[in-house]
Amino acid sequence: MDEKLRTLKPMIAGKKRYLCFEIISETAVEFADFVNVFWNSAMSFIGELGSAKASIWIVKDLWDQKQQKGVIKCSHRFVEKIRLILSLINRIGDQRVIVNVVGISGTLNSAKAKIISMRDLTSYS
Repeated sequence: MDEKLRTLKPMIAGKKRYLCFEIISETAVEFADFVNVFWNSAMSFIGELGSAKASIWIVKDLWDQKQQKGVIKCSHRFVEKIRLILSLINRIGDQRVIVNVVGISGTLNSAKAKIISMRDLTSYS
């Protein structure tokens, strides 16, 4: 009974995409607050079944609290719906926000590179 766990082949598991996004707000937004608002928006737009089919995963390790940037992993078939869900978010708590998708990639390494390469005007001072 010493069998190894088998992983799903890529054609069965489905293709993944990584959406790099940034939150524009007057004050910093907490990661937990963003996650709650994102899931509420996702449930109201595509529902539980759609969320399950989309294989949505908010990558906590790539959340940058200082620059308010992060990555969401999803199925390649739901990229546009996830972009729409992010654009529907206009308030987190009591403050107004804008969630801007800055890039989409097919690998996690290129998503990390996009987050690292994203700079604001204050980083050039």
